[in-house]
Amino acid sequence: MNRTELQDRLTAYLNIRKALGTSVGTHSRVLDNFVEFAGAQETTGSVTSKLVFDWLDATTKQRCAGDTAKRLSLVRQFLLHLSAALPDTQVPELRLIAGYRRPTPFVFTPIEIELLLKEAADFMPGEFSSVVLHTILGLISATGLRASEALGLDRTDVMPRSNPGTLLIREAKFHKSRLVPLHPSTAEQLAVYAGHRELLGYGLHTTAFFVSSHRRRLSYGTLRRHFRTIIDRVGLRAHQGSNEPTLHSLRHSFVVARLRSWHEEGLDVESRLAHLATYLGHVDFRDTYWYMTATPELLSAATSEFKPPACAGGEQ
Repeated sequence: MNRTELQDRLTAYLNIRKALGTSVGTHSRVLDNFVEFAGAQETTGSVTSKLVFDWLDATTKQRCAGDTAKRLSLVRQFLLHLSAALPDTQVPELRLIAGYRRPTPFVFTPIEIELLLKEAADFMPGEFSSVVLHTILGLISATGLRASEALGLDRTDVMPRSNPGTLLIREAKFHKSRLVPLHPSTAEQLAVYAGHRELLGYGLHTTAFFVSSHRRRLSYGTLRRHFRTIIDRVGLRAHQGSNEPTLHSLRHSFVVARLRSWHEEGLDVESRLAHLATYLGHVDFRDTYWYMTATPELLSAATSEFKPPACAGGEQ
């Protein structure tokens, strides 16, 4: 692949990142530098791992030593995108460079979430604990709430008389409160759960919406322990290169699913990022970027909005 072709691919990749709301910003200069280096080698074949490490070796003296892993990560993300169109592209492993710390979060697929919720509903047959687990995990999946926010809900926060169909999140992270609109199907499930909760008399013992078998507020430790048991029963394991699934993975999965849905609907994703950040309870919408892992489905949805770069001779 010559320099012009590689530059065209890089331009398309940066456009996709911008549309996703995850622009690499000033780091694009690192990618430009890599493309310039690759072009200077006058290679016509696919990008190889050797080419990447030759570039790292040639530029390390110009930068801080600890910056190597970060630069490899940036180029690796570009090469993952490139490999979708050019399967012969080699993508170096991050572990080959010491110092890389940011793990790849686990993102549930819709089928995996369905399996998770089904197992939660059958966790303790005939016990209200199964209803509690199914409802709280379903709520986190459907809204992207932090687990602590869901656990902190009181009954009056879930079904406020002044604004039914919303959640009142009180004094969450950074001591911020917010209203979270609910999809009608989610609000209906919460109403059904609330009815069961009241019929069993939990209202006489606690104001907490999600309760334990001891008639107290469900604790984070108990929820996390039951979640791990459910994950093991379903047999879910880390995807290739990702962390093991955690409760927080449900929040991350919600963000990815919402971005993919917006792209599939042809909506302007970039203009909606501030709204998504507010919904998630982020003080700065840039904090939302952390959750935007580019899954193959998300990249596919974003790529559909762009035409492939023109090749030499005007071919498409």
